[in-house]
Amino acid sequence: MDHSTSFLYPFQAEDVAKLRDRKSVLIANEMGTGKTYEAIALDLLHRDEGKGPTLVIAPLTVLPMWEDHYKELAPHLRTIVIDPRKRGDFLAALKKQSADVFILHWDVLRIIKKELQGIWFLHIIADEVHRAKNRKAQQTRALKLLKAAYRSGLSGTPVINRPHDLWSILHWLYPREWTSYWRFYESFVDYELIYPQGYHKVLGPKNEKELLRTIRPYYTRRKKKDVLQDLPDKYYTKLWVELLPKQRKAYDEMKKDMITWLSTQEETTLPLVAPVVIAQLIRLQQLAAAYVSFDEEYNTILSEPSAKLDVLMQILEDNPDEQVVIFTQFKQLVRLACERFTRAGIPFSIITGDIKAKDRRTAVADFQNCKTRVFIGTIGAGGEGITLTAASTVIFLDRDWSPARNAQAEDRLHRIGQKEAVQVVDIMAKNSIDIARFKKLEMKKDWIRRILGD
Repeated sequence: MDHSTSFLYPFQAEDVAKLRDRKSVLIANEMGTGKTYEAIALDLLHRDEGKGPTLVIAPLTVLPMWEDHYKELAPHLRTIVIDPRKRGDFLAALKKQSADVFILHWDVLRIIKKELQGIWFLHIIADEVHRAKNRKAQQTRALKLLKAAYRSGLSGTPVINRPHDLWSILHWLYPREWTSYWRFYESFVDYELIYPQGYHKVLGPKNEKELLRTIRPYYTRRKKKDVLQDLPDKYYTKLWVELLPKQRKAYDEMKKDMITWLSTQEETTLPLVAPVVIAQLIRLQQLAAAYVSFDEEYNTILSEPSAKLDVLMQILEDNPDEQVVIFTQFKQLVRLACERFTRAGIPFSIITGDIKAKDRRTAVADFQNCKTRVFIGTIGAGGEGITLTAASTVIFLDRDWSPARNAQAEDRLHRIGQKEAVQVVDIMAKNSIDIARFKKLEMKKDWIRRILGD
């Protein structure tokens, strides 16, 4: 076997052999199957055929992981990770090409796009490439301006919400083949036009077999159950809670006000209604999780009581020797939970968008080394690129509206290295928005399975 693929599982080596001669590839294997290893193997093979630096673009939380993997698998290559406090040093090293691999995060792309455009890269690896799904976003436009001999997109969830999420990724990989967004939309998206607003109601994908046939030469999709037969299963449990009286009163009042407000806006066009509807939906989600109060500037604050946190603490009390991972959409709910952990003397690790990269790394290491019993984070900040296999139970206090983001969070536990069956627990409030969200997520899951060929 080639030295560049000696560290791969057989199925990973098959993927690399298939993709090595393609200029651009999409590795869409399920989370936990080792896409990072395949990308590094491809990078090493490309180095035998060309010269120039490699640029790795990844979420901020996983930059240390990429550095560690390169040191492990290719210690002869020099890597530099961007430091937000010393961005000038990173750009100076990039200009001089004084390293082989440069690692930065998605959020900085738009800020240093001019400097990056002046570099010819041997290989660009876009980890969690679904972050480029919005064709109009500045970071997506910045990505597409970069020049490289080879491009690799990695994502276990390249379709986050809607079938047309995939077009922008394909356009980055092969812009001459996927030139028109609307041609893709008309070919592969089933929709209904709602009048008089001209609103597109997406009904799901269509012609998905034709799409898969077209992209198959540069696309891989491996499911864990097919390639990791020894990986234990996932099991799902719902725990239903009654909202506490103070929560229920506030929830019902918000729901009533929302319906009343909408009923008085019959002549208002949908785009004007939508922002208010979204804001009120968020309030309902928050009230299903905890009580919502307001500060002096009328900013919302999640506070006690919380029926869901009562159940969570009961679970931890009933299973004192078990490590547990907990996810929620809301940073303030993380704060409330941590206050309870502190009072109960439960050691915990935390990841939210406010936590620095160095502290994130420590949080994961402490949990994996059993120094902390609970890992808690927001789905957005903690749901990508980290490994939490020390636990076999993950609890969701609430879910994101994207099934892909939820699956990413679940699979922080359900991946290579997990020895136990993974229990996925949803704490859901009765007679609340939790039920409608669950039904919506099931519909979207079906769309994603169809368009990815699952």
